[in-house]
Amino acid sequence: MYPYEHYLHKRPSGTKAELYAFANNVIKSFFENFTLDESLDQLRQMSLHGFFRENDEFTNPERCNHIAFYESLHILILASSIFNDELKKPV
Repeated sequence: MYPYEHYLHKRPSGTKAELYAFANNVIKSFFENFTLDESLDQLRQMSLHGFFRENDEFTNPERCNHIAFYESLHILILASSIFNDELKKPV
């Protein structure tokens, strides 16, 4: 497995309390680093431009910010999936 495949398929594990703590920490950290408006703007930019373009107009700090946002979004989705799994369980 290539390193990126390992990263993409890595899932959080642990007790229910550990998974909730992980999810709460990730969500809190994400929104401390990115406001909702900034998140939506970053996601839009990523969707429109992608990470790599022939005519690269991003400066290095801008590219680093896009990559940091992508990594935070990736972890946020993992954390959100924990809550989503709980919602799927019958009451």
